[in-house]
Amino acid sequence: MRIVILDDETPRANSWKTTLLDFLGDGVDITVFDVVQVSQLIGELHRARFESRTKEYRQVNSLDGYDLVIIDYDLLGLEPDQAAAWATGAEVAYTMRLMCDVGPIVVVNQFGTNTFDLTMRRGIASYADTDIGSLQVTSKGLWSSDNFEGFRPWHWPDLCNESARFKAACEYVADNLDAPLMASLGFDVSDTESDSFINYELAAFVGAANGHDLTFRELVMKNAGLRVFNILEKDIDILNSMPDEQVARVSAVILMHWLEKVVLPAQEVIGDAPHLATQLPWMLNDSSNTDEWSALCTLTPDGVPQALLPYVFAQSFLFSRPVFWAEKARRESSMPLEFEFADLPLIQFCENVSSFIPESEATSFPSDVIAFDKKRWVKIDEGSAGPNENYEPQSYLLM
Repeated sequence: MRIVILDDETPRANSWKTTLLDFLGDGVDITVFDVVQVSQLIGELHRARFESRTKEYRQVNSLDGYDLVIIDYDLLGLEPDQAAAWATGAEVAYTMRLMCDVGPIVVVNQFGTNTFDLTMRRGIASYADTDIGSLQVTSKGLWSSDNFEGFRPWHWPDLCNESARFKAACEYVADNLDAPLMASLGFDVSDTESDSFINYELAAFVGAANGHDLTFRELVMKNAGLRVFNILEKDIDILNSMPDEQVARVSAVILMHWLEKVVLPAQEVIGDAPHLATQLPWMLNDSSNTDEWSALCTLTPDGVPQALLPYVFAQSFLFSRPVFWAEKARRESSMPLEFEFADLPLIQFCENVSSFIPESEATSFPSDVIAFDKKRWVKIDEGSAGPNENYEPQSYLLM
């Protein structure tokens, strides 16, 4: 895997590189652009984007071959006489996605150095594929799929796997560019009684509300209702000359942002293993065994209970973890007569540590996910929490 780090503080970027290489091991190559290189790249991206608004589409190839891009949000330390110094990492991520063939893009410090978002919605409009803080870049939990320890938000992907997942998603969209999006994925946008019905508020984020489906191409082109990865009005003309393979890449990014940042957190029509098992505990072989609950806390299929396999979401590469048709499972899975809720361990799944812990050690909060059940849990232990962990908004912990 080839990673490139773009920062206006080269020593800090090099320290990230050193730490990451210590535990990522062989097979990983990390390049750190110096300040001049970062400025030149941003200038090239801006020029190509500006020219493509009125001329033919001009792709930028300076990042070809990189599987993952890490870019700082605050780039004011770049050469002040260059236009690049006044661009944010989010704007650069947006321009990269339009103008480059590049893998997942991670933006650092757009929302703080070590923050956990209690609304669980703050990153929806972000152009980053993943938003993290500078104190989180070298967290082993961000680069692994299981055996999590300490602070490790559940929504984080395993960055080691994101490049392969991104390529698979782009290939899928390219092969289905003019196919109906919702129908292809299995969602129903019209029959409210269907177990695959996706509610209008969720569908509206990609302009597919009120029973209207759209193609993967239309997700990008002339989509006035798009609320995820908003394409700026002055860049609409770029889309008209953009080659299909680039349209597919942009469409895949919008699709994955919508699924992972909007649809999955609701845990309604689809859901992941820890949340769905909490609702249907009899799906576990032995729901009284805490080890079985802990086995669910993985981004790999290894911990999936046998009873959930019939409900696996087919296009698994669109998610960073196993995902299931949750509403279908709820309707079809009946509680066995011999099942006893009294035998269940008193535990809760905590979003900030990606694990089940005793309920007495957990704190509930009312998230802002678009769902009937908004209640989620975190583990906040003053004795072991990192000194810089910040939970926002703090008032949610008092509700």
